[in-house]
Amino acid sequence: MSQLLESVLASYSSLTTIASDKGVLHTLPSIDIPSVAAITSLFAPWKNVIERVQTTRKPSLHLVVTSYWYLLESLVVTRDEAANKTAKGIVFFKRRTRQLLKIMFNLHDLHWIAAVLNPRTRMLKLATDYERSHAYDLIRAELTKIIETNQANGGTSTQSETITSTSPTPQKKFKPYTENYDDDQDCSDSKKTVTSSMYARREFELYLQMKLNKCISSNDKDDNPLVFWQEQECLLPNLTKLAKKIFCVPASSAAVERAFSSAGVIISQRRSNINPSLVNDMILVRSAASNLTS
Repeated sequence: MSQLLESVLASYSSLTTIASDKGVLHTLPSIDIPSVAAITSLFAPWKNVIERVQTTRKPSLHLVVTSYWYLLESLVVTRDEAANKTAKGIVFFKRRTRQLLKIMFNLHDLHWIAAVLNPRTRMLKLATDYERSHAYDLIRAELTKIIETNQANGGTSTQSETITSTSPTPQKKFKPYTENYDDDQDCSDSKKTVTSSMYARREFELYLQMKLNKCISSNDKDDNPLVFWQEQECLLPNLTKLAKKIFCVPASSAAVERAFSSAGVIISQRRSNINPSLVNDMILVRSAASNLTS
């Protein structure tokens, strides 16, 4: 719908000019361009969220909370809109959509955990005190489980004095609308020397106090939190395990649906007896093709 309206806005002026020159302007339907432009701008935030959340090559679960805030902000009725009598339809639609979004969409615990594990939004700037406290408690609980599991298996979490990082594979750049929700980079230094016992208790607090501007991943414009956790794996091993566990969960089922579509293309009438394991391998290679190097 959004693309259709954008196409109408882009082409209507040229079409009217051509039709007028040929004397067939009466054949074109009458379109209220200001109304179409208003509807298009109303759909724009939803289009941005859908395009970003349905990405299949990067983590997307951490975007749910900020996307929710972004959509709520886009549905706030401005004073000019409230005073404009011709915008009554848009005002009603915004208020009703905002109301339905609050009623029908519930943020899951995984959404809050992912938002906190995204270093750019770990302070949850727009969250209430209760929501922030709840999210931090969830992280501490999961972190405790990981530490207890390590201790039960006879392993220990160690800290390396040096932190190494590798450059991520260049991918398509998105202009992130989530930059408005990034935390201020004014925290204390991350390179603190702590013992293993202290580290187990203070790992999460150490993460909250880190300076992002001293991290190589702070220059990452793709909003991929795994770049940060790859860099900080030696410093925050338990949180890195939790991050890898959380960020493997996609925010939507779009990737799964694409995989089923790929399977439908691979398995045809002439290839109905193909081995299932071969189908799995072909789908895997197909989905990871953009990340493979020759």
